[in-house]
Amino acid sequence: MERLLRGAGWTPCGSGDWAIALASPDGALAARISPFDPVGPCTARLYTEAAPTGAVPRLERHLRLSGGADLQVMELLQPVDAEEAAAFLERVHRGEGDLAPLTEILRTVHAAARAELAWCGPLDTNPSNVMRGSDGRLVLIDPFYADGPALYGMAHEDPDRFVTTLPPAQRRHLTEIPLAESGPWPEKEREALRTRLAAADRARPTEALLAEAASADVDGWGFDWLVGRATEDRPPWAFHRLLAAAVAEAPVAVDLDTGGGEVLGGCPRLAREQHVTESWPPNAERARRRLGPRGVHVHETAFGAPIPLPNGAADLVTSRHPVDPAWGEIARVLAPGGEYLAQHVGPSSAFALIEEFFGPTTAEQRRGRHPEDEAAAAEAADLEVLELPEARLRMEFSDIGAIAWILRKCPWWVPGFTVEGHRETLLALDRRIRAKGPFVAHSTRHLIRARKR
Repeated sequence: MERLLRGAGWTPCGSGDWAIALASPDGALAARISPFDPVGPCTARLYTEAAPTGAVPRLERHLRLSGGADLQVMELLQPVDAEEAAAFLERVHRGEGDLAPLTEILRTVHAAARAELAWCGPLDTNPSNVMRGSDGRLVLIDPFYADGPALYGMAHEDPDRFVTTLPPAQRRHLTEIPLAESGPWPEKEREALRTRLAAADRARPTEALLAEAASADVDGWGFDWLVGRATEDRPPWAFHRLLAAAVAEAPVAVDLDTGGGEVLGGCPRLAREQHVTESWPPNAERARRRLGPRGVHVHETAFGAPIPLPNGAADLVTSRHPVDPAWGEIARVLAPGGEYLAQHVGPSSAFALIEEFFGPTTAEQRRGRHPEDEAAAAEAADLEVLELPEARLRMEFSDIGAIAWILRKCPWWVPGFTVEGHRETLLALDRRIRAKGPFVAHSTRHLIRARKR
């Protein structure tokens, strides 16, 4: 996210132990980015609920990023004299006058945070947490914080307990906080902590791993649940950056099979008229929540239905891992000279894992989704294929929970998969992983960039 914003012209304007801040090119907004912030959603809730008081920053956008990271985009603020800030904090503490509503909301949100979140500390009374808006008013910022010494102390001293308290998906960037004021954190110590936590994750009992995977959320196209438990190499073309650059320049664009809008939602700037399609209702609802506030038209469509745009209406069609690209429809909605940009799943992806459940695959199955076949279909639909790079990528699954979860997430890999129905195969894989290390498979990907003739 920092790279994307810097690429869009945002510049550094502050840093602290847990976050950095970037200012927008016009100087009106600031983006606070924390690689790891368990209480970030609580702060965003405070800013939203207390907005009518005028005593908190105007929050433009809040995103919970992968691995426990947090993004808050708000009005750009200026520092306040320490004496004036201390007086403001005292009024908030006492709930005086026009600050009484803020005090009530602050205490309510803080009580909920303390009840729900491990290591949420007391209210922060540092005068630097009072700043001034562009209109001159004083505002309260970042009053909640995680008790770092207790949190990191448990991670160091009792990793087995720690990993049952904070799931891997919420702590991927645990060792990446900036520490701009407390001093450097040696990389050797960071790596040692990552190693201890990974070992503790792998050592959890088989039944606990399977039960967790069986009940975990699999909606949307986010894969944060696998952080620390599975890895997959990334293609060299960096699709996220290509997508961000393309939609930022497009007058009218449509993203197909958008899932919950996770990929498109990471783009700092969208098309002037941005559309998305999604056929799975839970994902479509997520996309509405994530993309709707940005003015995106979210179309919940039936699988295989036409793209809900007129002929030649789109300048750009995009997709990351489309289910079944309908080349005729893609060509129909593209204006002459318009482009299709997508990353597709290629042939034989994850077949080493799939064959554990089904046995050997056929030559026809291994040929499915071949880039040459898809390029030929695109050309037949009056699209000129401009680029078609391919990549074979290593996948590693470090525990059986990761395998069970990915098979629920991608039900087309093993149709009808359930943890109970496939327990014997899962237990055999679990024994192999514990004895020999991560289960290794490979995926294939290809990028297609094509132009409407």
